[in-house]
Amino acid sequence: MDTKAVTDKLQYLLGTLRDGQNGFKDAADHATAADLKTLFTERSAQRAALAADIEQKLIAMGEQPRGGSVGAALHRTWLNVRDTLTGSDDYAVVAECERGEDVAVSNYQDVLNETELPADIRAYVEAQYTQVKASHDQIRDLKHKMEAAKQ
Repeated sequence: MDTKAVTDKLQYLLGTLRDGQNGFKDAADHATAADLKTLFTERSAQRAALAADIEQKLIAMGEQPRGGSVGAALHRTWLNVRDTLTGSDDYAVVAECERGEDVAVSNYQDVLNETELPADIRAYVEAQYTQVKASHDQIRDLKHKMEAAKQ
C-alpha cells in the first residue's frame, strides 16, 4: 500500500474522531444527569486526544491533517444526535450516542479490513480501535441498563 493510501485511511479516521468529539460535546451539553455529562465530556476529550495522535502521525508522514467530516453517513449520524438531543431525555441522548459509536466502530473496522495496511499502522489503528470499541460497548451497555430500568 502506498503512503497516500495509508494517509487517506488515517484522514478518514481523523474525521471519524473529530465528528465523535463534537457529537459527545453536544451530548454532554444536553444530558441532564451529572454522571452522563461527565461521561460524554470524557469521551469528547478521548476523541480529541486520539485525533491529536493521528494528526501527529500524519504530520510525521508529511501529510497535512484535514480533520473534516469523513463522510455524509457519520456526519448525519452526529447531526441526528444533536437534533434529537434538543428536548430529549437522557435515554434518548445515550441511544443517539450509541448510534454514533456504531458508525465509529464500523469506520475503524473498515480500515482494519484493509489487507495491505502496513504492520506498524495496523498496530496503531488497532490500539485506537480498542479504545473506541470499549467506549461503544460501555455506552451500549448503559443504554440497555436504562431500557431495563424503564420497564
